[in-house]
Amino acid sequence: MHRVKYIITLSILIVFIVMTGIFGNSCSSMQPGLVIFAAAGAKIPIDEICQRFEEQYHTQVSVNYGGGGEVLSQMMLSRSGDVYIAPEQIFMETAAEQQAIDPKTIKDVAYMIPVIAVQKGNPQHINSLADLARPGINLAITRTETTLLGQYALDIFSKAGLTEDIEKNIVTQAARPDNLLTMLIMGQVDAGIIWHFYQVQAAEYIEIVYLSTSQLTGIGEMQVAISTYSNHKTLAQQFIDFMTSDCGKAIFEDAGYIVDAEEVEQYWQ
Repeated sequence: MHRVKYIITLSILIVFIVMTGIFGNSCSSMQPGLVIFAAAGAKIPIDEICQRFEEQYHTQVSVNYGGGGEVLSQMMLSRSGDVYIAPEQIFMETAAEQQAIDPKTIKDVAYMIPVIAVQKGNPQHINSLADLARPGINLAITRTETTLLGQYALDIFSKAGLTEDIEKNIVTQAARPDNLLTMLIMGQVDAGIIWHFYQVQAAEYIEIVYLSTSQLTGIGEMQVAISTYSNHKTLAQQFIDFMTSDCGKAIFEDAGYIVDAEEVEQYWQ
């Protein structure tokens, strides 16, 4: 995990070399009143929350999507933005260390469970962690340098005593979980370690296999906080309050996320 934080921090220092096209998709084409830097993997629920927030507060919201470390780097280098939404808690820890967010404003938004994802119909009959070690299985994980999920995958293999056998079958490492999902949908790999909510968002294309609580080594936490560069801190706090309200939680729940901390205890304690 320390290596992940080191790489994220290092990327913040060198990203200016490739910093082009900072701004991504937005909830509104009008001049924004609130600027958000957010995880691309959460685009579906965030877009809906932005639309609802715009309607309720009569203000425009612009969202810059990308990888968790990528958008954090963009926010810091541009010294702009009002809200940062981190896909995994490791990114928010880095944001706090770099004084890019106000740590007192950090809120948990949703929780994510590492699972095995397979193609629809499970043609390779992958039903357990041990099946990932079978000869001929093409497996994908996410990069440990850019995701906490990638480190969790390696930790899970190690805990099960299957590292050597499973690593032989890893044919690629995706930069982000949504990239891994695309590989799976296109049939480039047989299985991957991914977050559980993708089963809801890609139900036509994939199935998931849950791991036992004894096999897991951690869960993911999506978090939100106010940027230290914000000139609209009151409005930013209203957005966070809306995002973590019952309405906001329902949107994330509909997108497949877990929003109840007590429910998470079924998978990880």
